[in-house]
Amino acid sequence: MTAGAGLQPASNAAAAVAGSTRLGIAYAALVAVMAVPVAIWPIPRSWDLVNHWARLTLYHMPAGDPLRTLYQARLTLIPNLAVDLAYLALSPLLSAESVIRLAWIAAFALPAWGAWRLNRALHGAPQPIILVVPALSYNLVTTLGLVNFALGMGLAIHAVAWWLTIDRSRPWTRFVVFNLMSAALFFCHLAAYAGFCLVVGLIEASPRSGEGWRDWFGRIWPTPLCVAAGAALWLFSVPLETRFGGPGIKAASLAAPMLEGDLSTGFVETMALAIALFAAWSRRLLTFAPAMRLPLAGLLVAIAALPPARGAADYIDARLAVLFAYLAIASFGGPVGAAAKRWLALAAAIVCVARVAAAAPDWAEYAREADDFRQAIRAVAPGARALVVAPPADACVTGNEQHYFRGLANFVVIDRRALVSTLFTGKGMQPVAELDPRMADTPWVAVRPAWLAAHDGAGGPSWRGIYDTAILLHGSCQWRFDAPGLTPIAESRVATIYRVR
Repeated sequence: MTAGAGLQPASNAAAAVAGSTRLGIAYAALVAVMAVPVAIWPIPRSWDLVNHWARLTLYHMPAGDPLRTLYQARLTLIPNLAVDLAYLALSPLLSAESVIRLAWIAAFALPAWGAWRLNRALHGAPQPIILVVPALSYNLVTTLGLVNFALGMGLAIHAVAWWLTIDRSRPWTRFVVFNLMSAALFFCHLAAYAGFCLVVGLIEASPRSGEGWRDWFGRIWPTPLCVAAGAALWLFSVPLETRFGGPGIKAASLAAPMLEGDLSTGFVETMALAIALFAAWSRRLLTFAPAMRLPLAGLLVAIAALPPARGAADYIDARLAVLFAYLAIASFGGPVGAAAKRWLALAAAIVCVARVAAAAPDWAEYAREADDFRQAIRAVAPGARALVVAPPADACVTGNEQHYFRGLANFVVIDRRALVSTLFTGKGMQPVAELDPRMADTPWVAVRPAWLAAHDGAGGPSWRGIYDTAILLHGSCQWRFDAPGLTPIAESRVATIYRVR
């Protein structure tokens, strides 16, 4: 044997390590590119982030804060607490706004990191195709600001990677680790916990070559015990409030993995990504991890079968569609060859930069609208009670903008220390509640004029006796209130504020 031949394995190993390092640096850089907007515009454009931020302000209300007479905050055994718990841990060091911005960045970084680890667990080393994952950062979950599910999704992907890599000859280690993980997933989001249970259950249910049914059963029966903690917490948690329906629609699941703006654009981009991956796999440029075939098929069936909303829980299937996209791309291996890797890296970089560039104008516009709205709500008195109203459905076409305007309304809580009807306070889903029981009949979305007419004292208390302020979120619509007892007191680009008599 020659000296050169003896050194060859070491040389190959060093080259593999160097290649993985370069791939990791490129991957981290693409994730960072997707998070650039939050460094430029402090308030991320989303539906629910300001909602989370407003709720966090209710935890440390000083003596004399007007919000003390309007809301109470109390932790109970419920899911959907990831951001709340993070804030309570970090509040000695960070403000509520800083925690929300970090949570939004983590909504990109944690799932991307989990996909990297899962890809490595499935293929022995990270594959170049993983560079596609950062393009998923703008999806329905992050666009709408559903950060608790995003954090749970990231943890779930990490947990699947651990499921594949933690030594099976150490059953007690697996029992402890995955029960702790299932408890953490419960407190993030029930859908993230359920998605994880489905995936690992189908990983174990997948038949293995030469395995009899006894061996199969012996391998699969410990699985429920490893995730029992989350199920126990779910069993004893506060029941979910279902009196108001969410806005989820079934078509959103087809657009969710790439949704940044409207549904049609998200659908086209999602389908383009799916077709490109399928074409590359069918031409054998990519491989697919056999262990993930049944789990992804089962997850796809669940997405197709689940309702888009149940009570106040919305976009249930669409959230899982985003999880499916991360898991699916992490399950691919390849391509091989220096040229294919270079072209893939270039394409991934172009897509990420293009997505940021396309989103930037909307982010900038949202920042201007937020600043303008926060100036206008100076007319709202501390301790006031604001009812948020939208124009009639047939008065104008507002497109997707109402999602984002609804979030703006919650600045009333943050800036003016006043109540606003759009702050989500569903029992069993949030740890805050209004103190006035009369507000239990008001939806957590902007109400329409028809709702106002139906709740104007006929057979029950009038909304005029409950709310002293009305905020019309009209956006570009020219429709305005024309009702007695309403006096305009402020105007912004997207809203008109009225005093209610």
